[in-house]
Amino acid sequence: MQDAHYRYELRRGEEIVATGHLTRETRLEVGDRIAIGRSEGIVREIEPTLGERELHLVVQLMPNGLDP
Repeated sequence: MQDAHYRYELRRGEEIVATGHLTRETRLEVGDRIAIGRSEGIVREIEPTLGERELHLVVQLMPNGLDP
């Protein structure tokens, strides 16, 4: 299986607090918990990115999570 490539947004409510790129050996699914750096959140959206091999990933930060 190939690695999964993502372009992510970390959100607190509707506010985007961080963006970046992420590569994982296993694919994520909506509802998965994930840690990116010191931030922990829940996957809310995964969508293809037109013309790119990366998927667009939206992660909602946990209310008690650390700032990115």
